[in-house]
Amino acid sequence: MPYRPLCKSVLAFVLFILAVWTWAGATSAWSRSPGQDQLKALLQTRQAAGDQTPDQGTEYVLPLTMEPGLPEVLELNLTEAVHLALRRNREIESAYLGRILQKFSLGRDLSKFHPNLKIEPKADASIVGSSSRYVAGGPDAERSRTETVDAGVVTTVTQKVPTGAELSFAWDNTFTGTRNRYGDIGSRETGLTGWSVGFRQPLLRSGGIRYNTASLVRAAMQEEDDVRALRDTLIGTVNGVITDYRAMMRARQRLELAEDALAKANKHLEDTRVLIAAGRRAANESLQAEADLAQKELDLETARQELDTAQLNLVRRLELDSGTAIALTEPIELHVVTPDFENSLKLALERNQAFLSAHNALELARMNLEDVLNQRRWDLDLEGAYTDGWRRRHPEPDFRQDEWRVGVALKIPLPIYGDPKYDREQPLLAARIALRRAEMALVTNRENLENLVRQRVLTVESRLKQVELARRTYELSEQTYHFSELKYQLGQMSNTSFIIEQDRLRNARNSLNDSIINYQNSLTELDALLATTLDTWGIAFIAERADLEEQYLGGKVWLLDR
Repeated sequence: MPYRPLCKSVLAFVLFILAVWTWAGATSAWSRSPGQDQLKALLQTRQAAGDQTPDQGTEYVLPLTMEPGLPEVLELNLTEAVHLALRRNREIESAYLGRILQKFSLGRDLSKFHPNLKIEPKADASIVGSSSRYVAGGPDAERSRTETVDAGVVTTVTQKVPTGAELSFAWDNTFTGTRNRYGDIGSRETGLTGWSVGFRQPLLRSGGIRYNTASLVRAAMQEEDDVRALRDTLIGTVNGVITDYRAMMRARQRLELAEDALAKANKHLEDTRVLIAAGRRAANESLQAEADLAQKELDLETARQELDTAQLNLVRRLELDSGTAIALTEPIELHVVTPDFENSLKLALERNQAFLSAHNALELARMNLEDVLNQRRWDLDLEGAYTDGWRRRHPEPDFRQDEWRVGVALKIPLPIYGDPKYDREQPLLAARIALRRAEMALVTNRENLENLVRQRVLTVESRLKQVELARRTYELSEQTYHFSELKYQLGQMSNTSFIIEQDRLRNARNSLNDSIINYQNSLTELDALLATTLDTWGIAFIAERADLEEQYLGGKVWLLDR
């Protein structure tokens, strides 16, 4: 085999590879207009979706590490409970595992205009034998055996261009050897060492930068939705912990008030018996005091059961052992926040997942309509190819063969009637209807979001007023109770009326606690709607877990989008 042509072929292959990679780097910057530039710009909207840099908050979404055993009684304030939930939560870990698959798909989408290199070595060896035997008087028996060896390496490089063009390069180095045994020994060897380049550029259908970079824009929009979905998963976990913690706070406060009411009922029964012994009260009033004491014992047992249920709910939310006892250290306190509707609506329009997904759906519908219109064009392609190589034919002489080809291919679809006509018109009709539906869905989502924000803001304002009214009611009930206690000691109030005043004071205190917790919950619900929960609690949002990526991909993490 001549070595000089082989060296030329190898050199041409190496130069082509270097040229493709260099050209790819140069054209990648060009191809970002509007595709990859738009992609990067859209991906930067993670900040608008609630993304923060680590120095803007404390990063609590960390891998679960081996922690020492928790104490039998775990003391937690609300902030500690939130952070503990983020460190120990299977739902969050599952969401981050899903992010690995999403980033893997994104990395593949972003590599659309990167060169594709494929090397295919092959080898094959076979022996085929046959024999022929004739009847008496015929020719002698015949036997044959053919030994074949086939080996080679085919290297292929393809490169897509944002205009829709596709470049291809192939280097083929194959060898086939055949040996025949039939009476005497004969052999033949054939081989090919050559390379080829090809080019195809759609001029109408499937052509154009906007059409061919649309997949990058779709990938960017999907990445936005995926990141916001992860953020909302974290927000949902935080809100669940907050709700369960405050429910336990409410139950604990009711238990404390029930214990206080039972203590007062015991004291009231003792005082009543003293007054009866002194002749200042009728004997039957002790029955009323005993009935009230029994009712307070029932209320206490009910409050204990409610506290146990609330604690189990919080333990389950924190994914702790069911036998873990939690001691709440967070007091029921009022911290006034007055949200503004205009600012709240602005935040919601920038961060709310449902509205932003509807906005992306509208953009996707527009792009889909453009794609359908593009596919209705004629097929007009500019094609070119060149092949050069040496062929080995032993025992015949070797020879070099090259071939080039340039042409234009035109295909005109003319569906006149029947199924082809329906097949051509149906995608366009569906795309136009989908676009109109997406427009209406976006308007509906904006109206619903605006109404919901207004409702949440009004709810916060109303519940703040309820807190003030409940506080005023409790203060007046407390003053009334003190006067009633004095009047009862002086014999100026009946036993029944005094018990009513005691219950009224306890109910007023419960109403005040409930109103404060309801006000705090309304702020939490508004935070969730505005997607500002993580900001409120100083939690830095991270969109991926490097430890999980390393665990499941190992050294192949470069396949993910970075």
